[in-house]
Amino acid sequence: MVPPVDDDVPPPSNSPCRSEPEQISPGRFIETYGGCTETFPGGETFMAQFRNDQYVEQQRENIYFPWALRQEWGFASWLLRSHLSMVAIDTLLSLEIISSDKILLSFCSAKELRTCAETLPSGPCWLCETIPPEYPTKQPLWLFYHDPIECLQALLSHPLFDSHISFVPRKVWTCTAKICRIYNEWLSGDRAWSLQEVLPPGTTLLGVVLSSDKTNISIMSGNRMAHPVLISLANIDAHIHSKTSLHAYLLLTLLPIAKFTHKTTCIHSLLQD
Repeated sequence: MVPPVDDDVPPPSNSPCRSEPEQISPGRFIETYGGCTETFPGGETFMAQFRNDQYVEQQRENIYFPWALRQEWGFASWLLRSHLSMVAIDTLLSLEIISSDKILLSFCSAKELRTCAETLPSGPCWLCETIPPEYPTKQPLWLFYHDPIECLQALLSHPLFDSHISFVPRKVWTCTAKICRIYNEWLSGDRAWSLQEVLPPGTTLLGVVLSSDKTNISIMSGNRMAHPVLISLANIDAHIHSKTSLHAYLLLTLLPIAKFTHKTTCIHSLLQD
């Protein structure tokens, strides 16, 4: 993400404005790349987006909106975060102990539960496209994905990451003599430093992290396989990335795995490649 730059801005210099190594802790001295980051107005934080929601008045009166009470919010939150299928949720909600008059819920089915949840401020929206296969398949190939720019904007505006995102390339040394270098973050590496050198002054450098694996998504769609692709920002501190509970990685896309109709099974893996 590179902010617009005026055409009159001179080309970047090959000798960046470097700061003298400054001690940040015992045995650690930091040298930062000078003049690389500027602040541009116009962006929105997560809380600003939350306050601009169409249900902001209801949310001010009831912090658990669209749920009536804290207990209902807790139960709905557990259902939405669980790995229960929609059929299993419907079965649970139909139990007499749940559907009795003693427990008043604003939803009676999994569909109503998700409808209530969708009234909350959302993150990046899902998009879908059909992929025409080169060879006949048993089922159509659907590609579900998020806009990567929206995913990065969601990470940048996340309140939990506010004090854990850096934008300035740096070199960390064990002493002022610059004998031993410490590499502990993406921005402390040579790649980030060299990329910043070729960018115009005032440009902010963002590193994008992509990861993927093969997984079964039978809970959602009935025994289908896909490659989920996750996206994150390399600017986020490494110790935050390592905590899965903080959700520093967002689901970018689900790459479908085709099941071909070819009679010879051993040919299927060749077609997938």
